[in-house]
Order: sequence, then C-alpha cells, then structure tokens
Amino acid sequence: MPGFICSDLENKDVFARKHRQKTKMLPFEILMGGVSIYSVVVVIIQLSLPEKSEMRALFSYFDTLACVIFWVGIVFHLFREEHRWRYLFSWGILDLVSAIPGMPLLRFFRILRILRLIKIAHRPSDLTDAIQRAPSASLIYLMGLLLITIYSAACAGVLYFEGQGDKVEIKTGADAMWFGLVTISTVGYGGFVPVTTGARICAAFLMLTGISVFASLAGFLLEPLRRLAQGGTRKLSTEDLAGQITELQMMLQKHLEDKAKDMEQEMQDESSAELDKQEEPDSTE
Repeated sequence: MPGFICSDLENKDVFARKHRQKTKMLPFEILMGGVSIYSVVVVIIQLSLPEKSEMRALFSYFDTLACVIFWVGIVFHLFREEHRWRYLFSWGILDLVSAIPGMPLLRFFRILRILRLIKIAHRPSDLTDAIQRAPSASLIYLMGLLLITIYSAACAGVLYFEGQGDKVEIKTGADAMWFGLVTISTVGYGGFVPVTTGARICAAFLMLTGISVFASLAGFLLEPLRRLAQGGTRKLSTEDLAGQITELQMMLQKHLEDKAKDMEQEMQDESSAELDKQEEPDSTE
C-alpha cells in the first residue's frame, strides 16, 4: 500500500478517535459548565450579603457543594482522559485551583472553563450529535443540574421567608439545607415545619420536583428493559449505525477540506516556482 494512503488512513483514525472522545465528553462538559455558572452566581450573591448573616452561611454551603462536584469532575476526567498528565498540567491545574473550598474568589477561574465549553460546542450539530450518542447520560446530567439549581433556590427561599416570621423552626442555613434535603427526597423526616406561606410554597415546589425527578429516573431505568422485551435490540443497533454514518460523513468532509487546502497550496507553490524560473533568464541578461 502506498505511503500516502497509509498516512491518510492514520490521520483518519486519529481524527475519528479525537472526535469520538470529544463527543463522549461533551455532555459531561456541559454539566460542569452549568455547575461553573452556578458556582459563580453563588459566589456573587454570597459576597453581596452581610458577612455574619445566615443567608451568607447558606450560600457558603452551596459553594462547598459546587466544590464537591468539581472534585468529582476532576476524578472523572482522570479516568476518562487518554493523556492524564497532559490534562493535569493544563486544564487540570485550573480545575484543582478553582475547586478549593473556603476560597470563593477562586471560583471565578471557572469562567475560563465556560469559555472553553463555548469554544468546544460552538456548532449546534456537535451538541446534537453528542446528545444522540449519549442520550441517557445527557438526561441524567440535565436532571442533576436542574435538581441542584431548584434545591438551592428553594432552600434560600425557605430561609428568607422563615426569617420574616414568628415562632419559626428553620433559623439557620444548615436548618434550611436539611429541610430541603428531606423534602426533595420525599422522606419527610427532619423535625422542621415551615410556618410562613412563602416557605410552604417553596416546600411544595421542592416536593413536586423530587417526585418528578425520581419518577423520571424510574422510567429511564425501566426503558432499556422495555425495549429488550419488545425486541429493541434492533432499534438500538440502528441508532448506533446512524451515529457511525454521521461520524464517517464528518470524517470525509474534514478529509476533503484538508485535501482541497493541500491542492491549493501546491498550485500556489507551482505558480511561484514558474515565476521564479521566468525571472532567472532576465537576471542573467
């Protein structure tokens, strides 16, 4: 086999592997980008509140929660990245610094992560392709991000409304977080009962969110079993084949674009060489 064909095949394989790796990681990167936006908003609100207020303490707990998610993301990257050391000494350093708890200003480094996500997913086709390739993971990440956002907003709302009432039981940020946890999980155990109307509305919203999320997860877990029972193996293989065809089309388009650029460059080099040959006799005369 000629050398240039082998080189083209190797380039295609490298391009396909990089594209596949980027597509697999894109849903998780979107999740971490959403958590980064969440952490930056939390820090801005936290710094704008009075220093010794319970609301500020509550948002510091939210910041710690974001740091825990960031550390989980770092471990996930170390397991999924092909070049772990390259990640650690590039974006890994930024992730480690921005995940240090107790130092909220470091969370602003996550803005660089958000900008990188925008650069990676700048085309809607990339996002659509990533979701089609990993619909299950994309759904779980989306529900997790919505759950964290709704939980934090409801806890802040409960603490705010209860702080304006009399004979309340939820007085601190820790009380609000515990109440929100037992409410959204539909456990109902916690020893706290909201007495203000606004706090009760927030609690009802939390309960409905918890029921909806757990029902969606149950349906999501049962869906593969239902497909297998109905002969869904053929459907899943068809979806995989469609994804492979899309990937091959993108590879071919990229390869043709590179070849067109190479041909254009060769034509420019040939024309410049001909001009040089025509100028040589004139210079000798």
